[in-house]
Amino acid sequence: MAENKNAQHSPTQSAIAVITDKLEQGIKELFESERFKEYLRTMSKFYNYSFNNTLLIAMQKPEATYVAGYTSWQRNFDRQVMKGEKGIKILAPAPYKAQEEREKVDPVTQKPVIGADGNAVTETVEVLRPAFKVVSVFDVSQTDGKELPDIIVDELKGTVENYEAFFDALKQESPVPISFEDIPGGSHGYYHLTEKRIAIQEGMSELQTLKTAIHEIAHSKLHAIDPEAPAIEQADRPDSRTREVQAESVAYAVCQHYGLDTSDYSFGYVAGWSSGKDLKELKASLETIRATAHELITTIDGHLAQLQKERQAQQEQPQAAPLEQAAEQPDPDSVFSKLSPEQQQEMTDSVKAMLQTLIEADLKSTGEVSQGTKEAAQAQGFTIAGDGTLEQAKAPQEAAYRLESGEYLYIQTSETGYDYTLYGPDYKELDGGQLDNPDLSLAEAGKEILAIHELPAGTMEPLTGDRLDDFLEATEQANAIPQPQAWNGIDGLLNGKPFMPEASPADRAAALIELAEKNAPRLGSEERQLIVAYAEAVGNTDKVIGLINRLCEQGYELQKGQMDSFVKSEIESEIAVANAQRQIAQNPAAEPVVTILWSESPHLKDGQQMSLHEAEAVFKELDSARRHEREQPGYTGHWYDKTRFRIDFTMQGQPDSYEGRQDFGDGDGSLIQHIRGYHEYYAQDESWKNHVLHHEGPEAWEADKAQRDMLLHEFVPYMELHCNLATMEQEARRPLRSGETLTPEQTAYFNAVLDYVKECRPLLNQGQYHLPEPPQLADFDQSLQDYKKQIEAELEQEAAAAGLTVEEYVASDYEAPAQPNFSIYQVPPGPEGRDFRYRSYEELQADGLSVDRKNYQLIYSAPLDKDITLDEIYRRFNMEHPADYKGHSLSMGDIVVFRQDGKQTAYYVDEGADYRQVPEFFAQPEKQLTPDECMTGEQIQTPRGRFYLTDRSREQMEAAGYGFHHQSEDGRYLIMANGTRAFAIPAQPESHIKTAEMSTEQNYNMIDGMMNNAPSMEELEARAKAGEQISLLDVAEATKAEAKKPKQTQKTTQKQKKPSIRAQLAAAKEEQKKKPPAREKSKEMEV
Repeated sequence: MAENKNAQHSPTQSAIAVITDKLEQGIKELFESERFKEYLRTMSKFYNYSFNNTLLIAMQKPEATYVAGYTSWQRNFDRQVMKGEKGIKILAPAPYKAQEEREKVDPVTQKPVIGADGNAVTETVEVLRPAFKVVSVFDVSQTDGKELPDIIVDELKGTVENYEAFFDALKQESPVPISFEDIPGGSHGYYHLTEKRIAIQEGMSELQTLKTAIHEIAHSKLHAIDPEAPAIEQADRPDSRTREVQAESVAYAVCQHYGLDTSDYSFGYVAGWSSGKDLKELKASLETIRATAHELITTIDGHLAQLQKERQAQQEQPQAAPLEQAAEQPDPDSVFSKLSPEQQQEMTDSVKAMLQTLIEADLKSTGEVSQGTKEAAQAQGFTIAGDGTLEQAKAPQEAAYRLESGEYLYIQTSETGYDYTLYGPDYKELDGGQLDNPDLSLAEAGKEILAIHELPAGTMEPLTGDRLDDFLEATEQANAIPQPQAWNGIDGLLNGKPFMPEASPADRAAALIELAEKNAPRLGSEERQLIVAYAEAVGNTDKVIGLINRLCEQGYELQKGQMDSFVKSEIESEIAVANAQRQIAQNPAAEPVVTILWSESPHLKDGQQMSLHEAEAVFKELDSARRHEREQPGYTGHWYDKTRFRIDFTMQGQPDSYEGRQDFGDGDGSLIQHIRGYHEYYAQDESWKNHVLHHEGPEAWEADKAQRDMLLHEFVPYMELHCNLATMEQEARRPLRSGETLTPEQTAYFNAVLDYVKECRPLLNQGQYHLPEPPQLADFDQSLQDYKKQIEAELEQEAAAAGLTVEEYVASDYEAPAQPNFSIYQVPPGPEGRDFRYRSYEELQADGLSVDRKNYQLIYSAPLDKDITLDEIYRRFNMEHPADYKGHSLSMGDIVVFRQDGKQTAYYVDEGADYRQVPEFFAQPEKQLTPDECMTGEQIQTPRGRFYLTDRSREQMEAAGYGFHHQSEDGRYLIMANGTRAFAIPAQPESHIKTAEMSTEQNYNMIDGMMNNAPSMEELEARAKAGEQISLLDVAEATKAEAKKPKQTQKTTQKQKKPSIRAQLAAAKEEQKKKPPAREKSKEMEV
């Protein structure tokens, strides 16, 4: 199971994440800009043509974009249709009025009016009949005049440094050939699905060409599919909006990485293809965009490096050291520096004028500035702007100096000052560091660095121009790390045969590494350790071989000195997932495990794992914190911390998993709240429904609904139950570990909580969502047990006196019927009642069945008038059902009960609509005495606690489900327990209190805990006398509180029971009814 978000991520992508966040923010700002509002105002003036007219337009002018009528172009857009343009023919509504004879309708009854002759009266009415006429419309390309507003610039302008090498790298990276051609219709490029090629419009600027090439390469990588393939194979392909958003966003991210700003074009392009301001397509694709951009940047860097080396190899290598040759040449800068300021300015102006002449000549002849002119301008300290004008170059960002010792110092600017490196005479790196003082000039920084390293501050000969380039080239060659040889993989060496099948995964992985590095080292120590950990986690030799091949081919750690963080994060997440899968598979009682696949949050690590209830709390806290931080005034950070997660769990006895992504700061709340909100949104979203129906069909939509229904109504409650159990477990462990002084009853109660959780988790994982009902803490307090039984006995007596069952008496708010009444009982539907339904009394008797109240359900009750008879009831409930009667017609097997004069009589509806009295309907089953009811009042103390003594024998206790737990020290008593209760009985060996049960808090099914805020008995009696309704729970709590008050030592001998508090309150309530009602306050008094 997974949300519709697929992604990969690593810390190395943080720069790309910043870029894509900038893209998202830029588009949002564009939506709020005046330019976009003007664009919308203009676009709203264009008519939304019907489907048929759209087809007509496409048939006559396929390239049409914005279409309007002749006068509409003039009136709404200040544009004029050009002479000679041929109109596009469409159909326009042209309804006309006509007279029609119709029957006259009464406005009140809405029925035809009937005349004196018995026929319907008619009248003449005017109706509007639909009709159409042919009209002409024109496309924007057939008009001229005021420019239409747009949110996309027509074309990016500007040149790109090392353009040719950059484009060559793109051609090598592209999975299909790239060619230039003249594309009609104004398109900058396209990817041809069937011919598997990319075409780019010729003659565009270098920046537009590179951006378009990356855009189309993204299409070829992400959206390549056979258009003739069956629909099921095309199901995963994004829609056209998402495809364009993904491709342009990848192009924007890659260009931004290399310092190429395409925001003027990309922001409008992505906004135009998005379905709305919520940027649904962009947000759903951010991981795909980042992963693709990261892949392109990595491979482009590799291609650029390889191209550079190939070009270096083609150049003739100098015999002498390049710097020593350059040192023999006079430094032109030294001549310039000896001139006066006026002479320097005069020479600068002269050189600038000469360079400007060269630029203008280049533009006139070829339309662009030649590479030679660019290099000449750069050598003189100028840069060429996009319009061909010269600008003074910015202050230098780097410098290199030759020291008196023959060593070299290289300095470059940084955010906090300067980075520097010291090189030996052989250009090998000696030392380096940072100087945090940006106020110094490059030369001043050089002297400061020499002082730090205690080097002589003699002559520092600056290296400029070609000498600087030669120096940088020499240091790169001297310190370059050899590239590993081509790698063909180790899987071919095995020829498909099992490799060390008896060895452990770690030993097998070590042997495979040794095989891979047989001829030369290819892996770093960190990579080797990761391979072994991966092998132990996944246990799949083919996957281990694939990882070894991947790392050996990359050779990253040997070249860079550390492992590729992107690959490391990816593999660590795989290891974590494999461990979670194994944990879930091996432990059927395991709580679901959450794995962080990747996260932008600094508080989470890729591959981090936690239990479901921990993740529930962590996700809620991180979401709230990020949202609060973002809402602070002046906040400039990114908006969300995107986090992709995976949940491994066992449901219906089968291991399963769910993947999704939560954006912390988006207000989704906890993990479970996010999952519920995500699927509720898509279950109700009409655009999503239309998308699935349009692209995948009705069956796919039904499957989508079924999947979301299962997630919302089974998976989410399943996770909530697991979290409830975890909270119960935590609340029970806290007092047991805190060192608090607990009573024996409390200790047994909290231990029972832990047992209950342990028993419920496997039940929940097997699909039993209605967990056993846990007993309350009160079940561990004997005084409350006694009081509960007293109340039950009183209720039975009162119900019998009222002629009702206990359930009916409770439902009537503990009131006897005020007047005679009758009731109808029927066997409830379902297989349990099939032996009693529609059967004669003799048939029941023949089968050994009795008319037992528990097999019937109360259907209807009503007052019993003196004239109502059984026959009248039979007739009424077969012929004239009362409106509030919900049962079936009165039939054989039903029961009718009359209650009058303090008595109740039950009648069985028998064959032939006859009735038979059935007094057994009210018979109560013989009640078995319990150990509670046979207590002597004495308490027995043992080292394990204090237990009430009951006069039951061991055989009777065992028959009631009790077993031996332990024996008193003097051997006179046995302690018998059933897992929840324990009693002492006169000596007979064995018994144990196995911990007890548990209770849940009123709010959310958690632990009840110790209640200390119960109202007192005096408060309850006062409230009852005032006419307030009192809950039995409050009464029980008050009783318990009274019992704990240290008024006097409780006697262990039984005494005569007085009426319960419930009975006393009921009596007080009756007394209250006899009092005259209190006078109502007047309005003035309330005011």
